[in-house]
Amino acid sequence: MEYNLTTLRISRAYVSLLSRPEGDATAISLAWIGDYEIRMHAAPPTAAARQPLFIVDIFDHDEQLFIDSRACHTVAEGAVAFDEFLHMAEPVIGGPHYKPPV
Repeated sequence: MEYNLTTLRISRAYVSLLSRPEGDATAISLAWIGDYEIRMHAAPPTAAARQPLFIVDIFDHDEQLFIDSRACHTVAEGAVAFDEFLHMAEPVIGGPHYKPPV
């Protein structure tokens, strides 16, 4: 597994998630890009044999809308999801979330 800044970010957030008191449903913010926020949540218990470690999602605060989420079984899966969501949130020049540099 290649360790990079994204993997480190996801690992640290996961440790923080594990350190929370039982029942604390607050999301951990991984990044803000314009109106978008990428977050990590605890995975709800399921009847599946293989439980995800956590959920990574992307939320549009301007529209108050979840864009996408991924159940992650490994830190590496979380890093891939984060990178994909980061790419989705990057402002497109002239797009609705583009804020010109000041």
